[in-house]
Amino acid sequence: MVTPTRHNARAAGAVVLAMAAITASDALVKGLLEEIKPSQFIFVRALVILLILGVVLVLNNQRIPLPSLRQPWSLVRGGCELLSTSLWLFGLQFIALPTAAALAWTSPIMVTLLGIVILREANSLWRWVSVLIGFIGVLCVTRPWGTEWSLLLLLPVATAAASALREISTRFIEPSAHPLQVAFITVLVVTVGSGIVSVFEWQSFGWKMAGGILVSALLVSAAFPLMIMAVRLGEITFIAPFFFTAIPFAVILGYVFWGDTLDGLATLGVIAIIAGGWLTAQKTRGRPSPE
Repeated sequence: MVTPTRHNARAAGAVVLAMAAITASDALVKGLLEEIKPSQFIFVRALVILLILGVVLVLNNQRIPLPSLRQPWSLVRGGCELLSTSLWLFGLQFIALPTAAALAWTSPIMVTLLGIVILREANSLWRWVSVLIGFIGVLCVTRPWGTEWSLLLLLPVATAAASALREISTRFIEPSAHPLQVAFITVLVVTVGSGIVSVFEWQSFGWKMAGGILVSALLVSAAFPLMIMAVRLGEITFIAPFFFTAIPFAVILGYVFWGDTLDGLATLGVIAIIAGGWLTAQKTRGRPSPE
């Protein structure tokens, strides 16, 4: 198992950049899914990402990895990514976006819990408080309490669980594996899995759709290595609140592209999300490494 090197500030920065890229991709995907099946979109985008990562690996003199049962955690990570993405896109077809987002962003809380139980990471009251503040902020922005209960609401919850397991599994991957190689295996698993399903749902699409998929693929290609680097550099219980920064990014993009504005409660929620991450950083800064 890889031991974090306690570079928590750098890890947090990597998470923020990854969330910005992923949120930008989600904003684009929101429109694309009106014209293409989720499984086909996942397959085509994953295939493009696979090609991009392959080129980058060659340019960086890194070998292109192949799946191996001797490296099972890379395959587990890929499976979790496929499951998480599939559940998220499938759920969005039936659940209102605010409700789905609030439930899916329980992932950092699950990551913190799994970090303590599975990885035996040290924890503190401040980290629990910061995660709680961040989650309250998410609720203020998304306000899911007016939604009637349905079993379909378990889809984004399952998305959160799969995402948390993906981050935990990253810690068990051999430290000699380059982040780009780990990302390549992850995307390869997603490509194969979604490709099998998309065969039964395939439909033609034009250049506009192809361009949108390419841009989304570029953004996700940038996010994958950043997230892997973050999990390896920092403590999972430290970086968990920074995943909430996806919400402020979503608010900004919503205003730019669709003219969405924030009311008082939503603004308070964004402030709480940012405060949760800031509180964690302040309470950890300056602590000597136990190594």
